[in-house]
Amino acid sequence: EIEAIGKAVGILSSGAVAGNAEKHLPSLAQKGTSLVQLRGLAASQPQQRAADFLLAQGRRLDSRVLSALAVRVSDDPFSKVKKMIKDLIVRLMEEANEEAEHKGWCDTELSTNEQTR
Repeated sequence: EIEAIGKAVGILSSGAVAGNAEKHLPSLAQKGTSLVQLRGLAASQPQQRAADFLLAQGRRLDSRVLSALAVRVSDDPFSKVKKMIKDLIVRLMEEANEEAEHKGWCDTELSTNEQTR
């Protein structure tokens, strides 16, 4: 993987490819709002309305339970899931680095063993 990235960087920095970014990259650029962003914005409006309603009713009835529920509803319900996904990505990246280091060590040992034979 590291070799492939090195080759790709070499190709991209060569004179044959230089200057073509203006021609090709603008057509690849993402325009507008992505579907995930639209979904997130649409879901937050009813959630916020529900939180506002619960808060107003909590104040009207002088209920701490409704006020606490309004705070819970207004929080992001997927914050735990997002954190778990981020932690998983970090763990997978660390694991990939460890595997790359181990592969490097194995390759070094293999070449050393071949040279001593």
